Amino acid sequence: MSMVPAREIVRDASARGYAIAAINCQGGNYDIVRAVLETAEEENAPVILMAYEKNTEYYGLDWLPTIVSQLGRSMRVPVAVHLDHGQDVTVVKRATELGYTSVMIDYSTRSIEENIAATLEVIEAARPAGISVEAELGELQRNDGTPMKAAENLVDPGQVRRFLDGAPVDMLAVGIGNAHGFYKGEPDIRIDLLEEVQKVSGDTPLVLHGTTGIPEPIVKKCISHGMAKINFGTLVRVNFMTYMAEEIAKEDEHKGHIWRVCRKAEARLKEDVRGIIRLTGSNGKA
Repeated sequence: MSMVPAREIVRDASARGYAIAAINCQGGNYDIVRAVLETAEEENAPVILMAYEKNTEYYGLDWLPTIVSQLGRSMRVPVAVHLDHGQDVTVVKRATELGYTSVMIDYSTRSIEENIAATLEVIEAARPAGISVEAELGELQRNDGTPMKAAENLVDPGQVRRFLDGAPVDMLAVGIGNAHGFYKGEPDIRIDLLEEVQKVSGDTPLVLHGTTGIPEPIVKKCISHGMAKINFGTLVRVNFMTYMAEEIAKEDEHKGHIWRVCRKAEARLKEDVRGIIRLTGSNGKA
């Protein structure tokens, strides 16, 4: 396995019209990481494994790069390890010292001036080590089961070029009606707004967050309009927990052995990961 900066595989995807699947692994859960790596190898697909900053409070900040390195020793596909939605500049800078090949600093809730300043600070720490940097414009909402408030997280295309000129990131996440969690009803993803962003973002690959629940044809439209990194989190973690609960209930099959439960849950999760990889078009691209 080749541990690479995310920009290497994301820029190739951007140039060739597909996207990279970026999958949240809950801070480095062994079974999720293994499911993602094995499936990426089977699909001959480059992939990004991610941990939210909050996830790392349980496993530790260094756990995800450590377990990816160990599990991926015999694999051939290029893999990036990404810290997602870093809220604390100090934590994000620390991640650049612990084996992450990509980091995100998310100051999308702040003013554009604060966002640029924080992102530049991270870039200065990451670039000398060859580590990729992602930032965000347009704060992503979190679905809580109620209808989303219209237009709260829409990126301003007029700020995109200003931001990129001030903080030349490797990837830029933008809010176009997407949100984290499960959507209530079909989400209103603004492809027209994405088209405007694409006109001013130059050759900077764009990132789609909150993909769980977005119809596949819309995801593919996003990819065709410059989104070359597609993030999945909710689908993966919820399905894995469901599979674990269902397998634990089969006492006569596992007889109290947790590894048997994990093995079966992982096998089921791999099919979800396979679907994600094929949706992005990254299969066969490693």
